[in-house]
Formats: sequence, C-alpha cells, structure tokens
Amino acid sequence: MEENYEFSDDSYTALGAAGVAWQDAVFVLRQSRPVVRRHIGAVLNVAGRDRQGRWLAVALIELDSHRDDQYTVAGARYLDDAEIASIERMLKG
Repeated sequence: MEENYEFSDDSYTALGAAGVAWQDAVFVLRQSRPVVRRHIGAVLNVAGRDRQGRWLAVALIELDSHRDDQYTVAGARYLDDAEIASIERMLKG
C-alpha cells in the first residue's frame, strides 16, 4: 500500500514558521532518494534532500492507528551540519 500524506492548515503554518516550502516537504516524501526513515509509535520522520539538495527532515503523525500508511504532516526542519554528517556516514555504511 502506498503511503498517503495529508496537509492541514496547521501543516502549512508549521512549515511556513520553519521556512520550509510545502513543495520541498512533498519532494522529500515522494521523490528524494536516498531517505532515512524512522517510525516510532504514531510518529514518522523522513529525512532526505529537498529540491535544492539541502537535507530536510519532515515529521508526520499517523492519522489513525487502525489505518496504516495515512499521515498528516506536522512540520519540517533543515538538518544541521552534525546531523548531515551523521546521515552521510550512515549511508556510506
């Protein structure tokens, strides 16, 4: 099943406050490769490169524990240099 990502008014507000274009969040979720995914409980974090090549982490919350793969975007932020270095080491193996 393909994951579905929803954006609410709160999603757009949070992205705007973080200086992240919603198009970049969608790009990370749908097209960026490679990505680093972390799923803990109802929270999914996806980090990947945005349309300009910057590392962006998108935070999502599962809408309903009975409906797998349905998420709402809660926010996003650009990663700092230490986080980027850590991901790059991890991807190199």
